[in-house]
Amino acid sequence: MSVEYCTRPFEEIEIHHTGEVYTCCPNWNKFYSIGNIFKDSIDEVWNSDKAQELRKRILNKDYSLCDKNTCIYCNEKIYFSNYGTKCTPIMEQYPLIVKFCYDYECNIACSICRDKMKRLTDEELETLNSKIDTFFLPLLKSAKTLIINSYGDPFGSRHSRQVIQKAAQKYPELKFDFHTNGILCNEQNFKNLNITPDRIEKIRISIHAATKETYGKIIPNGEIYFPKLVENLKYLGELKKTNNFQFYIHFVVTRFNYKEMPDFVRLAQDVNAIPCFWEFRQENCAYPNQDNHYIYREEHPLHQDFLNVLKDPILLTYKENISPLILNLIKK
Repeated sequence: MSVEYCTRPFEEIEIHHTGEVYTCCPNWNKFYSIGNIFKDSIDEVWNSDKAQELRKRILNKDYSLCDKNTCIYCNEKIYFSNYGTKCTPIMEQYPLIVKFCYDYECNIACSICRDKMKRLTDEELETLNSKIDTFFLPLLKSAKTLIINSYGDPFGSRHSRQVIQKAAQKYPELKFDFHTNGILCNEQNFKNLNITPDRIEKIRISIHAATKETYGKIIPNGEIYFPKLVENLKYLGELKKTNNFQFYIHFVVTRFNYKEMPDFVRLAQDVNAIPCFWEFRQENCAYPNQDNHYIYREEHPLHQDFLNVLKDPILLTYKENISPLILNLIKK
């Protein structure tokens, strides 16, 4: 249902590893946190003074707290709600969409976000697991969708797998939005976690390459993983044909992969997915000294070559899923 203003501050929370809570992607709202879930209760955070201030502004169509260079909806004024939420500064209804981004454990080391494999320590794993029943699951009591996990991998993390299993059992109507690298996103793991296709709302897979050679530059041993990844993509594309979920593959543009942007669109078309393009941003990355990836800047030595790649008309096939910054370069 299309609406006149963004409904995210009224329906959604996003929890990061520090406990900071946002109402959408921190890059999109200038890292405007409405509170810290590890310090205050969900009631105190959800209707905090900062949350109310944000909602008042949005109701007045004041988007000064939003970054129009990064939010893919703000510039186009395309806002959606599936729930017909009554939007007021103080929300009596708990969040309908909950995004867990606090678990950094992953099965690979992608250079887009880290320089080495990251695993929870035994102490960290025990601490997080101890909070599943008493802390994390209660946050989902009104939720329609659980988004998990854009910081680690939902299938590669020992903790996130437990969260998924327990949430699926406790809330039979809950839908899942998986953000994953795709290597373990397959039929067997869905069965292991008791996730039937009708429980899937979205699948978003970060790939950042269209060939195994480039995938090997993004991910250690990527050449070995890539055939399995493509196999999983094809499986999901076929599954989508008989089940009503959204399927996206993501591409963060760097100096290693920008030439493959048109081929990435073709890959998406081959596997029945929608491609999404984003510019590299240091604040997204736990991997330091990556200034040479900012090819969208005029001073970058590869910038003109990047602009030449952007001339390929196939990129505009999915222009609604290109970051505003890159889309503006395409239009120019």
